[in-house]
Amino acid sequence: MRAARNAHWIQGELPDLILGGQDGLVNVLGLVLGLVAATDSGRIVIVGALAALLAESISMGAVAYTSRVAERDYYEAQRDRQRREIDERPDEKRAELRTAVAKLIGDDIADHAVASITKDRDRWAEALMHVALDVSEPQRTGLTRASVVGAATAVGSFIPLLPFLLLPPAAAAVGAVFISGLALFGVGAYKARTLIGDWRRSGLELTLIGLGAAFAGYLIGIVLRP
Repeated sequence: MRAARNAHWIQGELPDLILGGQDGLVNVLGLVLGLVAATDSGRIVIVGALAALLAESISMGAVAYTSRVAERDYYEAQRDRQRREIDERPDEKRAELRTAVAKLIGDDIADHAVASITKDRDRWAEALMHVALDVSEPQRTGLTRASVVGAATAVGSFIPLLPFLLLPPAAAAVGAVFISGLALFGVGAYKARTLIGDWRRSGLELTLIGLGAAFAGYLIGIVLRP
């Protein structure tokens, strides 16, 4: 049971949390650095960061929702197509299933497995989806995924904003880079420890990529400073 929950976490929530959190953090960090370079007003930086936090969270949630809806629509369309083809060309679809199943479990028991599966049309279509087309049914609704991604984006966006609520703009910018770098390194290290890879390399890569992208915002602020 625990292994199943861990697998669901790794395949479902973890990628969405990383996606939303990293996107929100990098975008808002780039924004606040650009604003600090362009203006001396801490209020403008905070207002801009809050506006970006809200807009980014809603946008990422909406993208996650439409993406999941598209995935489900694609899955259902493919499943309906498999059902039609089973009705129209049962021998061909049975042979297709047997070939795919034999690659997974061997020829010795493939015939028995296929005979059992093809007794039910819906089960037959689902089996073709999984073993022949490698298409799996989305496990979560669009609203669930949108909530996870949107919330992760909001949390990630708040990290570089926090120092500006406590410190003057110049000092806050340094603090934002520092805590954002730590957060990015932690996310990269955790991802490697949870999935595969060297945690130090993964953490460093994510940190450099994220801070490098955010630094582009700082350069824009310098170039366009009044």
